[in-house]
Amino acid sequence: MVMAEDKGENPAFEIKDSIDESKVKMNVFEAIATRRSIRKFTSQDVPMEILGIVLDAGRHAPSAGNTQNWRFVIIKDPENKQRIAEACMQQLWIAEAPVIVLVCSDIEKVQQFYGIRGERLYSVQNCAASVQNMLLTAHSLGLGSCWIGAFDEDMLKRAANIPEEIRPQAVLPIGYPDEIVPAPSHYTMENVCYFESYGNRISNIERVLQNPLVFEKISKFFGNIVEAGKDVATKSKTKKK
Repeated sequence: MVMAEDKGENPAFEIKDSIDESKVKMNVFEAIATRRSIRKFTSQDVPMEILGIVLDAGRHAPSAGNTQNWRFVIIKDPENKQRIAEACMQQLWIAEAPVIVLVCSDIEKVQQFYGIRGERLYSVQNCAASVQNMLLTAHSLGLGSCWIGAFDEDMLKRAANIPEEIRPQAVLPIGYPDEIVPAPSHYTMENVCYFESYGNRISNIERVLQNPLVFEKISKFFGNIVEAGKDVATKSKTKKK
C-alpha cells in the first residue's frame, strides 16, 4: 500500500496555540459521556486547522486489514451545503452548519481483499469507526456535530460529484453548538451484556464488572452543569426581552 511521504510535520503540535487546551485535554471518558447530537449551530466559522484535526482523527481509525477505505469530502459553499441538506431528506438545518463533511467508502478497495463480506460489512464498519473518531474529537475541541445517515444516495452523489464506485456512508454537519442537549437515556448493562452465551444475563452485573457505570456518573455530573447553564441562558434571554 502506497502512503504519502511523511515530511516529519505535525500540525496538531504546530497549531496548539490556536486551540483551547482545556478542551483538547478532555479525557476519553468525558468525551464519550458528554458528546451530544447537535442540530443547531452558531454562525462562527470553523477554522480549517481545527477541521484538519477532526479529519485526522478520522484518518487514524482502525480498519479491516488496514485498508483505510474512508474518503472525506469537505463542503463549505452555501449552495453546495443546501444541495446536501436537500439530499438528506430535506433536513434543511444541515445547511446552517459552517462546514459539512461527507464520509464515503471506497468499496472496491475493501472488496479486493475481502470479497462480498468486505463490500457489505467491513467497508461500512471501517467508516463507522472513522465517524466516531471524528465526532469525539470535534466534541473535545468544543465543536458539535450529528451523525446523519438518512439521505438519498443518488441525490447526494450528484450533489458532491461522487463517483459511481464510491458510496457515501455518513453526513457530518460540524460547527460550534448553539443549543444545550440533555443526556439521552441508555439501556442498563443487564439488558445489553451477556456471559458465555447470548441471552445469559446475571442480575448483579454491577458487582461483577466492579464499576461499569463510569460513563453514567460522568454524564450525570456534567448534566448538572448543563442544567445550570440552561438556567443562566434562560435568565439571560428573559432580561434581554
